[in-house]
Formats: sequence, structure tokens, C-alpha cells
Amino acid sequence: MESRYDAIVIGLGPVGSFMALKLEQQGMKVLAIDKEKDIYPLPRAVSMSDQGMRMHQSLCLDDVYIRNSDIPGGAGFVDENLEFIGDPMIMKGLNTHNGWPPMQFFHQPYTDREIRERLLSSECDVFVEHELTNIDDAGQITKCSITNLQNNKVFNLECRYLIGADGANSKVRELKKIEQEDLNYDRDWIIIDIELLVEKELGEFAIQICDPNRIGTFIPTHSPFKRWEFEIRDDDDINEFSSDENIKKLLSPWLKPEEYKILRKAIYQFHSVLANEFQKDNCYLIGDAAHQNPPFMGEGMMTGCRDAENLSWKIIMDYKYSLGERLLKNYQIERKDHARFIVENSLGIGLLMEAYAHTENIEDVPAELVAKGYGSFAIPPLNEGVFYNGKSDEKHLSGQLFPQPIKFNGNEIKQRCDYLLGDNFSLVSTTEIILTKEEEDFLSSIDTKILVLDKEFIESNLWMSAMIEEGKIYLVRPDKYIYGSTSKEISLSQLIEDLKTRIGLN
Repeated sequence: MESRYDAIVIGLGPVGSFMALKLEQQGMKVLAIDKEKDIYPLPRAVSMSDQGMRMHQSLCLDDVYIRNSDIPGGAGFVDENLEFIGDPMIMKGLNTHNGWPPMQFFHQPYTDREIRERLLSSECDVFVEHELTNIDDAGQITKCSITNLQNNKVFNLECRYLIGADGANSKVRELKKIEQEDLNYDRDWIIIDIELLVEKELGEFAIQICDPNRIGTFIPTHSPFKRWEFEIRDDDDINEFSSDENIKKLLSPWLKPEEYKILRKAIYQFHSVLANEFQKDNCYLIGDAAHQNPPFMGEGMMTGCRDAENLSWKIIMDYKYSLGERLLKNYQIERKDHARFIVENSLGIGLLMEAYAHTENIEDVPAELVAKGYGSFAIPPLNEGVFYNGKSDEKHLSGQLFPQPIKFNGNEIKQRCDYLLGDNFSLVSTTEIILTKEEEDFLSSIDTKILVLDKEFIESNLWMSAMIEEGKIYLVRPDKYIYGSTSKEISLSQLIEDLKTRIGLN
């Protein structure tokens, strides 16, 4: 083990592995550490969003999830008779502005195994059965100690960036003495993962079961696997609740005992918590280390991946172009409020399930609670940060995701073309982009891509044609969020000058 790295990533679940590969892809010297010897062999995360697929596409990991996932028909709330309350959200057959279906359900042991193999074959140094035991910040450098759990040998290391992707019980968060905010949703639930032993039609819809006797969730994960989650009531015997006999009773409306094999039964207390700080000194929290929420939105792992995508491009630009602290300080500004939205709306869905279950007339359920339903799947723009004037702007679309350029064959996607936007900032238009020599030099110094979109990408793509205006120029960030766009009020020169300030070059 070497003593000096550009970045050290603690925790090699799907979010930590994604983070390590993002940094390694750009030539950084990365050490990736996990205290476990191997991947967790049972399913935990099950859902991958359209933005998640787009992010993994940048690492050519989208195929891993395509091979090991199914696209659901949709999602909705049902009553005790499994009849839909209101209209369900339809997913099958749709592609979003990210160029992917809104949601896919995967089998995590399969995907984690392939991603671990990819990590081991990368240029990252990977050490399992090692644990972070100390952090000592020294200005621009972070010093830390790593203990080999097999022989207790201690290694003293240095890095520029230390990233904690080490879960709800994060050692990085503990050592940095970062407190958490509790959003007051604590419920005991049982999660049951099964493998079907027979052909059985259980429906394509993820459903939130609003049964007054017991609320629950059914998720049609990657066939032949399925998942149920049930709330444990105060009058239940929690010690007996996970018995095979009780699980047979819980699943009896769907399956006979001989039709399935139980893969996992785990009692969890669903939490809604948010770290007070996502960054402290040169240490950063991502994923469950930074936030935890109930699984009702299916956005837990995805929120962690958004953390990794957001932080990685800032670290890479700082590493490549020596931009200083201004850019990196925007990680917490951009991600904390966004993560709070997911946490609050996830617990909101839980509260809505309870309201539907225990209100005699569903029309009496408060409108503000109903609004927390699947409408909350419309993930909002980023609010503040590295955008023109430092904040999102609906008129100029800053803070929103730029659509992925797509090539179609009829109605079928032939090719997803984010590569045209590149890995760094990009200027995108439908017409020639005229720059001054000074502007050319600056944009070239941070490897900005200049892209004039062909009509093919606009005319066949409803998302692109609805956004792109003739003569308008969009400045797009490495994570595909729009920095800003030109208009009568904002010139291209103003956009570029503002960018210099935001990234710390003015």
C-alpha cells in the first residue's frame, strides 16, 4: 500500500464503488477501502432511476443494470383489496429526458458482483478487510490511519480528498464529529426478499398497500425475485415477527409457501435523518453516510449516486485545474437541500399510506399530504450553487438537467449520445458559437466541449425539441445540469465571466 493518494474512498457499496470509478476514470490515484471481505450477498437496494442509468452510462456500467433488471409497469397506492386509490403512475414504454425509463428494478447481488469485478480490474488500489481508524486534517492534506482487520497492522496514509461512502454508521462521520438532524420518522418494518420457485403472475406494478390492518409495499424486482415490506405495529411481538410462520401468513394473499424460497428477512427501523454537514475540512460524506430515508420513493441509492456525481466532477476539476476551495464548497450547498427533499418526500409517502389506511373516506385525506404521493417523483432542479448568479433560474433553465442527445430508429432508441457533451463543461447550440480569443483560451483551459447539435438530435427527441431554441446557447456542467443559457438579458460573454467566478478563477 502506498502512503499518498489523490483520493481515498471509504466504503465499497454501489455508491462508493461508483465514486471511486468516476475519479479513477479521470486519471486520479485512488484508494478504495471496505471493512468487509466481499460484497453483501443479499438484496438491499432494488431501484435504479433514469438519472441513475444516465450517470452509470458514463462509466459503461449501464449494461450491468440492463442485464440484471426489469422495467415495472408503474407504481401506485392500493387499498386492502389491492384496488388502486386514484390513478397509478405508468412507467413501462416511457423514456425521460435522461434517455432511460423512469425506473428499473434490479437484483443487487448480481449488479454489485459485476461492479466489484470492474473495480478490481481498474487502476484503483482496492483493500478489503481494512477499516478507517483515525483522521487528522493538516491544511490541504488529510492524514488518516487504516487498520488491517486480519492482522491489526496500521497504515498511515495521506490524501487530498477523503470520501465517506461508509453507510448509516459512517466511521468518517463519527471521526469528524458530524451530528445528524432527525426528521422524526422512525418506524419498525420487516423486509422480505423471496425467489419464486414457480411461474407466478404477481403484477408489474410497485404498490403501496394502504391496509388498515397493516400497511405494506410490494416491489416486483428482477424476476424471479420479489420483495415485500410490512410495518410492524406496536402490539406485534417483534421477536416473533420474522418467524417463517409469520412470513407465510404475511405473504399468503400472494403466494403459497411451496411457491417461493425466502432469501432475506430483516427487521429495520426506517429513519429520516440528514447530516448537518456534508463536507468538513477535506472530508466529504456521500450516500447513507450523509442521509437516510424510508424506501418508499425508491430513491435511497439514487440520492447517493447523485452525491457522487455532483462531488466527483468538482473534485476532478479541482484536481486537474487547481481551482481551490470555492468550487468544492458548493457540494454541500447543492446536495443538502436536494437530499432533504428526498428524505422529506419519502417520509411523506409513508405518512400518506398511513392516512389512506386509517381515514374512512379517502377524500378527507389532506391535499398537502396527497401531494406527497408519486407526484414527488418529479425530482426538482438544484436550487443554489455553481449556476449563473449562483442560483437556479426557471427562465434560463439553470439547475435543470439538459436532455441526453438521442439517436432514434423509429420510436426505438438507437444510441444514447451523452458522449457528445463530454466529461467537462460544454457549450451547446443549434448554430455556430462565436467566441473571443480570451474566451476560447479560458474554455480550452478547462477542456470545454463546443457542440452544435444536428437537427437529427432535435427533431426526433421531444425533450430536446421542447427545450432548444434557435440561436440560444446553453452552458452545461459536467454532471449535465444546465449552468445557464443566453437570452436577451444574458450574453454568452456574461455566462462565461460568471463561470470564471463560480469555479474560482476570478
